[in-house]
Amino acid sequence: MTLIRHLINMADAVFYFTKLGSTGKIAKYIAERIGAEAVDLSKEPNADPSKYDRVILGSGVYGGSPSKTIREFTEKHRDSMPKISLYLVCAFKDKKAEDQLEKISNELGVADSIYFNKPRKMFGVEGSKLELYIESLKKS
Repeated sequence: MTLIRHLINMADAVFYFTKLGSTGKIAKYIAERIGAEAVDLSKEPNADPSKYDRVILGSGVYGGSPSKTIREFTEKHRDSMPKISLYLVCAFKDKKAEDQLEKISNELGVADSIYFNKPRKMFGVEGSKLELYIESLKKS
């Protein structure tokens, strides 16, 4: 968390749903790196995003869509969520992943979004897509 964000008591949270674990590991890693709370929606389905200044959503891609849990959470809290960012963990890369990201971002109404393919290989790797995303979150 940047010093300015910390001094004015702004809080972030990473709300996520994970089936196989990758999305959850990324959520916890991002939360740790930016000083945010990680919220597993499978364990806390009634979590309230309105108490945070920024919400980061994390989901895998299943049949071209985000998890049902993330879709329902976004629909339920759309008006109470402040600044929103989205990351997707998907099997595809390049054009197919970009198309999925655009479709899902539009579906959820999220402008700031990114996808990761094989993100576990990006942990701590300077200049990796994951690390650059984290840096962008720290700056905003």
